[in-house]
Amino acid sequence: MSGAGNIGRRGMMGAGAAAALAALGGGGAAASIMVPRGRSAGTMALSRVTSEFLFFEDPDEAFRQHLRIERDLVDSQGTTMTWYNWIAIAIIEGRSPFPIMRYEGMEYSYFRRLQGLEYRIHAHNLSYVRHLDSGAFADTVISPATGKPVPTRPTVLLNDPGTLASPKGFRNLRSDGKTWEQPYGMFRTEDNLIKFDSIRTAPPDWPVTHIENSCQWAPLADFENPAITSLPTHFAGSYVFPFPSWLGMAGVKGHMLGFFDGRKINGPHDLPREFRARTERDYPELLSPRWGEFDTPLAFT
Repeated sequence: MSGAGNIGRRGMMGAGAAAALAALGGGGAAASIMVPRGRSAGTMALSRVTSEFLFFEDPDEAFRQHLRIERDLVDSQGTTMTWYNWIAIAIIEGRSPFPIMRYEGMEYSYFRRLQGLEYRIHAHNLSYVRHLDSGAFADTVISPATGKPVPTRPTVLLNDPGTLASPKGFRNLRSDGKTWEQPYGMFRTEDNLIKFDSIRTAPPDWPVTHIENSCQWAPLADFENPAITSLPTHFAGSYVFPFPSWLGMAGVKGHMLGFFDGRKINGPHDLPREFRARTERDYPELLSPRWGEFDTPLAFT
């Protein structure tokens, strides 16, 4: 791995000057605050950012680190669950962007190592609509096409075809298998964090209007500890996708834009209480890995 410096060398945060000296005067007088010269009361001590782009000379090592950030560097098989919130915005030609709703959801990913550093990966998603302002689960939202309420639907994604992933890249299981796609990815450090920027596109049979750009990050100290195979990752990003059919946007030119943030969690037991209770009631089967996906034979060698 190379960069502007050695990843093992930790950037030191500036300590800053002491914020105040409190002196109690006689009779319970208010504390007197000493402000360092050049700063006004209430400003926060900041330090210069330490940042480097990181490049791995060995593609195998880059792939291992990618798995640690995004999933888990397992010997045989494993699972990763992420929980997220996002705001969905309608982008309609000739109109200002229109914020519509919030989503709260989870992604359950399950994967097996086939040989060497080649993994087969499957996943499913479940998201519920929430009111943009109150945050409560929403039964209806206003369609920007008609200005009228429309019933909402949970988003349940169970048709992920899966991928084969290796240091060579990714092969979607619905593709012809001849080409390894190498999506964009960049490692970088920021003070005491390791960050990974990525861009993911849709499977070959999905609509063209679909792309995801995200940044994932974890403590640099954990990244430097090889005993941690799954890093405690947080993430944020943007997501472009077609209008949901239930939104009643047929014939309207445009697409949806989502801004999301979330984190890895240890499993279904760590989902927020309200989200888990609804899922246990409505979709209990999605709180378990769908290992049956691996029974479908690969269409290519």
